[in-house]
Amino acid sequence: MGENVQIEYHKWYSANLNRDMELKIYGHYGIPIIIFPCSRGRFYDYENFGMMHAIEGHINSGKVKLFSVDSVDNESWYNFSILPE
Repeated sequence: MGENVQIEYHKWYSANLNRDMELKIYGHYGIPIIIFPCSRGRFYDYENFGMMHAIEGHINSGKVKLFSVDSVDNESWYNFSILPE
């Protein structure tokens, strides 16, 4: 990511999941967009795979503000030790 992109990192403890939840916010203003990671992914995957760089101009110009959240796939879709309901 370029030097001009405003990035915030946040982490807090979820008592329901019994673990920390993390997210990154990209940009200072714009249409808010929530980004969910791919299957079993993490909140930083979009940045690591270059996706943020691809839209950096829209972030810097204030057109969009991205919220990249963490996944709970291991506690839900991929938790085969719990009943589906």
